[in-house]
Amino acid sequence: MEKVGQQYSKDDKTDPTGFLRRARLHQSKFRAFVLNLPYDTYGNYLTENDAKEGKNFYDGFGIFDAVKNFRKYNKPLYANMLRSEHIPFNLLAPLNLNKNFFKNIFNDFLGNKILSIDKIIIEYAPKPKEKYLNDGTSFDAYIEYTHIDNFKGIIGIEIKYTEKEYRLKANSKQEKDINNKVSKYYSVTEKCNIYKSEAVTVLPTDKFRQIWRNQLLGESILLVDADQFKHFTSLTIYPKDNKHFIHTCQDYINLLINNDNKFLALTYEDFLNACNKHCPDDNYKEWIEYLTKRYIVQEEQ
Repeated sequence: MEKVGQQYSKDDKTDPTGFLRRARLHQSKFRAFVLNLPYDTYGNYLTENDAKEGKNFYDGFGIFDAVKNFRKYNKPLYANMLRSEHIPFNLLAPLNLNKNFFKNIFNDFLGNKILSIDKIIIEYAPKPKEKYLNDGTSFDAYIEYTHIDNFKGIIGIEIKYTEKEYRLKANSKQEKDINNKVSKYYSVTEKCNIYKSEAVTVLPTDKFRQIWRNQLLGESILLVDADQFKHFTSLTIYPKDNKHFIHTCQDYINLLINNDNKFLALTYEDFLNACNKHCPDDNYKEWIEYLTKRYIVQEEQ
């Protein structure tokens, strides 16, 4: 196990389901036996030199160029193979080069409502922020499309791996806004009119807060830019073994008045199945095989 590298002894305490521990080991083995690279501190970390060469990213489709254009060297993004910061680039950036393939995949989940994919941006928040939620909320990926009704639509994507909910930082702007009943969070919640009346009592809690904020960011775009956009879908993508998001997403859907493509929960497994179904050529086939080997954690034997 020396080549695999050190694992973190408290993973099972953080995640009693065992998925965090299994995923860390999986990424450590991928680095050791697929990439054949050394580790730094823990097995899921690349060395700084390998990270700066883009080894955390699929080698193709201009992915690492997109990463470098987005942000200079940053250890969580470039070197940590376990955390989800890097995954939107590997999972979605290649689709920008074949928008018909992109459209076919997402039409499987949006009921064939997409006429064309018009734009995709990895890591996006509308500006100026004061017009929208007036905070730091951003989408892991932002998609603009033309709906079959010929109006414009948006898909805001959040991608998780082993992560669960997070706690508010004391005295942070977000904590103050959450506790301020006249902040943008509550005014947009009221104006968008998609939630059941009792939902507002639980949406600010740790369990739902991030999904709620992502939804509100998109709903705020519909309110502010109503002349441009008529449709918004908030999409959360996570592995099927991330039990937290399985339960949280279903409970969140139950807070909506009518979930007509307002919120979608999608597993990596279902996403990759759709990619395989619509795969246009061998280059994309190799990419799908990489994603499957890289992110799908096998059950313990």
